[in-house]
Amino acid sequence: MTSTRLLTALLFFAALSHPALAAPVDDAIAAQNKGDYATALRLLRPLAEGGNATAQYNLGGLYASGQGVPQNYAEAVS
Repeated sequence: MTSTRLLTALLFFAALSHPALAAPVDDAIAAQNKGDYATALRLLRPLAEGGNATAQYNLGGLYASGQGVPQNYAEAVS
């Protein structure tokens, strides 16, 4: 019984220590930094609509600067 608990604990901590895959918002920001605004918009929009603050900020930045979309300050603020 003790060895089963030890093995379970080791597997649990091994899973926690595994590096996480890049979050979708990270992929969007990487695309934005490369100038691939179409991909950035495609990835950011649903995240922003879902309430992701980082995605909202970056999507607003695209609208404020007119990168990949017509410049629109009202949309940038929203």
